[in-house]
Formats: sequence, C-alpha cells, structure tokens
Amino acid sequence: MVDVLLNTEDVVVLGPPETIDVLVDIGPQGTRGSKFIVGSGEPNAQTSSGTLLGQTLILNDMYIDVSPGQDYGYLYQYVSQPGGNTWVQVLHMNPAIYSAVETISFSSGAGSITIPISNIVTVSGSPLTASNFNVQFQIEGANPIASSMEIPALAGAGTNLVINFDAVQYSGGSWSALTGNKTVHLFISIV
Repeated sequence: MVDVLLNTEDVVVLGPPETIDVLVDIGPQGTRGSKFIVGSGEPNAQTSSGTLLGQTLILNDMYIDVSPGQDYGYLYQYVSQPGGNTWVQVLHMNPAIYSAVETISFSSGAGSITIPISNIVTVSGSPLTASNFNVQFQIEGANPIASSMEIPALAGAGTNLVINFDAVQYSGGSWSALTGNKTVHLFISIV
C-alpha cells in the first residue's frame, strides 16, 4: 500500500519577469589599467615619490627605455618587491632593425654606402655613435670573397651612417681586388 504525502487541487505555474533592466552607467570608477611611459635611461634613477616624468605611478605600469646604449629597447614593469616598489626589466623589445639589398660599386677593392640614420632608428635622448651600430653583411659573388667593413665616426649630428667596405675575391688561383657593381645584403641593428 502507498501513503499519500500531499493532496492538492491547485497548480501554480511560475515564469520569468516581463522585463529586466540592467544599468551599466553607475557605480564607482575602477582603478586605471597599466600606463606605458617612454623615456631615456633607466627608470629607477628617475622615479621620485611614486612619480616618473610627471606621471603618478601605480603597480604594473610599464616603461620603455629609448636611450641608445646597453639598455636600449628594454621594457620595465613597476612592481612591489621587499624594500619597496621598483622597476624591473621584463622584456627586451626588438631593437631597431634595418635590412636591405643594395648595389655597391667597388673600385680597387673599396666600396662605400651611405644610409640615413632615420631609416634605421628614430633617435631621442643620447646621440648615437658609430659603436651603436651592429652591421652584418654578405657580398654576392660566384667566387669566394673575403671582406671587411668599418664605420667611421658619425659626422655632425649623425644624420648619415657611412659604411666602408674592403673586399677581395679568389679566382684562377689568386686573390684580386673586387671591382664593379656588387649586390650586398645588409642587416643593421642598434646595440
């Protein structure tokens, strides 16, 4: 036999409300997101009382060093560490890179090319010197080629990068100075 636990003649059917209002334009303003700051030089030396270059800092702000030198192109993040908030290097962004295939005229083994520095990098802060450029090159040829290059001191404000090449080729059992137009593959970065 089965016991009756509930016995009713009424049935109630429930459903959702006719309308739903969602308000998105009220409430307190949240904390701003990370701010990206660009400057010349290491940021810890420039940070004073939680500000950098007139910007009030909060944790996780980012800083990009655009000053030529060993820290050029580093991305820093403002983080909390024992002893206080500080900037730490988190990423070395791709350095300024220039690549091209150029035709260079060689005479008695010597050739030269002049490249506007603005084609390689936009400079702000400290001026560039010849030692800031890393040049890799390859001279096309059917015969083995031995070559070297030099970058003379940048003249004036350093608006142009001059690269001087010296090259010889091995042909017929002897070395001779490279002459004529030669295709040169260039890859230049800032260090």
